[in-house]
Amino acid sequence: MSQFYFLVASLPLLSYENRDAMDPAEYLAMLADHLSPADLETVAAARIDAPASDDDSSAASVHPTIAGWTRFERGLRNTLVHLRANGSSDPNEFIRLDRDGNDNTEPVELAEAAREAYSHESPLSGEDILNRARWFHLDELEVGHFFDLHRVIIYYLKLQILARRRVFTRSEGERLFAAINERIMNDYYQERSE
Repeated sequence: MSQFYFLVASLPLLSYENRDAMDPAEYLAMLADHLSPADLETVAAARIDAPASDDDSSAASVHPTIAGWTRFERGLRNTLVHLRANGSSDPNEFIRLDRDGNDNTEPVELAEAAREAYSHESPLSGEDILNRARWFHLDELEVGHFFDLHRVIIYYLKLQILARRRVFTRSEGERLFAAINERIMNDYYQERSE
């Protein structure tokens, strides 16, 4: 397996609290100077949003780090589906299974993070809990990988989490809320006038 000593050593350290990390697209552009086209394609295939099924992306079969991430993310989302259904509806319609028919919800840490996030009144706080669980899982995947492609992929996934966190600002939330509220009110008044 290729080793990327200079590349990894030159990357700034990331922490979950880091608000000014480089943009994931910027990282991919930088990687183009250091990786083979095949390795770059593998890194670019790593997405924080797990595909609905393994057939949606060949990335899961390309690299074990991406496969591990995809299993975790799908399991986390499936656990949330079970919590949201809460016996009032059938969650199976929304569960996404892997190739072997597993929903990947077995790990205890998934259930704990999902329950804690689901119990928060604030969706933003719940999202933060889920993102911290994702970050912790990536830290676990990183163990034993120092200068290899695993580390490069995990760094890319972490940058995506940080980029997602940057989107969640109070002003953006208020803007989106106002837009949604206006659309609902327009639909309501339009229905009443018909």
